[in-house]
Amino acid sequence: MRFGIVADIHANLEAFTVALETMEKEGVDQIICLGDIIGYNANPRECLAIIIDRKIPSIRGNHERFAIGEAEEPLKEDTLKMSEWTRRQLSDEQMQFLETMPNKMEHEVGFLITHGSPRNKDEYLLKLHAFIANLKLMEEKYPHLKICFHGHTHLPSVMAGGHIVQEIQKDTVVTLDANKIYLINPGSVGQPRDHCPLTSFGIFDHTAYTFNFYRRPYDIESAQKKIQALGFVPRFADRLATGT
Repeated sequence: MRFGIVADIHANLEAFTVALETMEKEGVDQIICLGDIIGYNANPRECLAIIIDRKIPSIRGNHERFAIGEAEEPLKEDTLKMSEWTRRQLSDEQMQFLETMPNKMEHEVGFLITHGSPRNKDEYLLKLHAFIANLKLMEEKYPHLKICFHGHTHLPSVMAGGHIVQEIQKDTVVTLDANKIYLINPGSVGQPRDHCPLTSFGIFDHTAYTFNFYRRPYDIESAQKKIQALGFVPRFADRLATGT
């Protein structure tokens, strides 16, 4: 089976549309979403509708938790205003969907999906010691699983013992080792932060045991104009062009 893996869509309909079109062309059997469907960009209702209508298995990211009032610490003023606006855009059905989303999920094919990390739903996996600790946790707590797909940092990467792939700014195929445990981040669909503005997502081929990263251009200018029209702080729109 081939799985399209997306994370951190962040209400960017232009980028999400390109990702969906690419995955359809490449022939995936199922799309999986690692959270943060909403937040920062201008089309939360439309992006969430796609997830619901297509029955895409999804877990809750921190921005979904913000929308349902589960922020575990005070939000920055700009983020709070954006989250309140986002909440007002969603239908009752969509809010109910957010309430029922899990924070973590084991897929029947044999991989874990989370937003932050295997050990904490909001952990940013950035430092080597954090990757090592989570790989060890996977080995101890999930010995029957070899892969955890995660998001949250908006940085595409593949991490395993003796196997590190980062700085993925073009289409890249990574051949996986069935004897290793992996942490794989497909990057962000709607708000890349690796200094590359191209939308980022991936396809996991369970049979070939590969992960293919895709970086694709999308209509950044249109996404920016929508954000600017809403009056959000300029950086929400500006960073789409720089991937920061």
